[in-house]
Amino acid sequence: HKKKWRSRWRVCSCCCCCLWLGGFLALFLLYATSPWQQLCDDCGWNKRAHFGAVLRSTDGRIFIIGGRNGEQNFGDVWSGNREGTEWQRLVEIAFGPRHGHAVLCSRSGELLVLGGDEGIGDQPSPRNDVWRSSDGKTWVQQSETSPWASRKFFGAVMDNEDRIYITGGLGGHGTGGFNDLWISEDLARSWRAAVFAAPWSGRYSFGLVRVPGGLQEGSICLLAGYDGFAHHDVWLGDAEGANWELVRFTHHRESSYNVFEYRAPWTPRYALPAVADARGRIRIYGGKLEEEGLEGFFSRDAWELPPPEAAPDDWWEKRSGDERLNVRTIPPEWIQSSTPPWTARAGHVALVDPESDAVFILGGEGPSGFMADMWKEAFSINLVNLYNMLELTLLQVSSVFR
Repeated sequence: HKKKWRSRWRVCSCCCCCLWLGGFLALFLLYATSPWQQLCDDCGWNKRAHFGAVLRSTDGRIFIIGGRNGEQNFGDVWSGNREGTEWQRLVEIAFGPRHGHAVLCSRSGELLVLGGDEGIGDQPSPRNDVWRSSDGKTWVQQSETSPWASRKFFGAVMDNEDRIYITGGLGGHGTGGFNDLWISEDLARSWRAAVFAAPWSGRYSFGLVRVPGGLQEGSICLLAGYDGFAHHDVWLGDAEGANWELVRFTHHRESSYNVFEYRAPWTPRYALPAVADARGRIRIYGGKLEEEGLEGFFSRDAWELPPPEAAPDDWWEKRSGDERLNVRTIPPEWIQSSTPPWTARAGHVALVDPESDAVFILGGEGPSGFMADMWKEAFSINLVNLYNMLELTLLQVSSVFR
């Protein structure tokens, strides 16, 4: 009998060990697997937020320009590759240190810096100058002043013809912002006003993209922002930025029916980046919240708006010659694409790789301070993902017992 019980005990022990091991392995795979990959935790440049960054398609280099931390503004320029390595400081002070500016890159690879704030804290000093460089080392002031008002935290995009659009932003003191839009067709040497008062409220720290493809190719999309209150509305403008439409979205209710509302399903936010790819897909990442959540006033969620599909082209239907009519009548729906392993943050930058449509996330400010990391939207399995996702799970569990 003793031998039988010993044999049974061994079998039970082995089964329990296998169950524990299987559970641990499943937990590891669940939390350590992510559609994001950390390329560098500390890339070498000073930790910062509200900086400018571009990915230059001519050579695949990423440039990080300016920004601020809690104590100072930066006026330096850093360059690295798409793998998050080979970071080097090209120049320590290229122009007046600033934050909240815009950085653009032309088809030929020329870099442009527009506006921003040279002040810090409660002493703002917004600018409306423009600087230009072909290599990131030598900078020339293209214009000391522009016809648009000095501003920071504004939106700026460039189209395939090197036309520049700037809109919104914050002037000096106060919480109100601008809602004008200016266009330049000669790389910021001259400007013309497309609209002085767009239908959306004057605001700043919003996401702004120009849709490079799909049925909405050439459109300008403005998302969220702050005007004294955080928003979660989305506005779609035409190629000239003169006509704007508040976009309506589909929302699920209790998994049984849909409602259509003129707001997005994500929480109102600002200081968020938005990107659009060649298919016309729009994505947003993180941002700052008005109400405190699991990770303070910062968010880490990722949302995606698929491009609108063409209307069915069945035999009894005839497509319209006006492509604006060849779209579905059901409003589009936002999809929460993932819960990234990177820390919740705001004031960061998102860049799209034109070769793969993968997104890069760089820097920003989070609950633990400023960051100088870099992430890529690519499959990975590692301990960094495990640690970050376990930390988020513990925050979610602790919030239940508050």
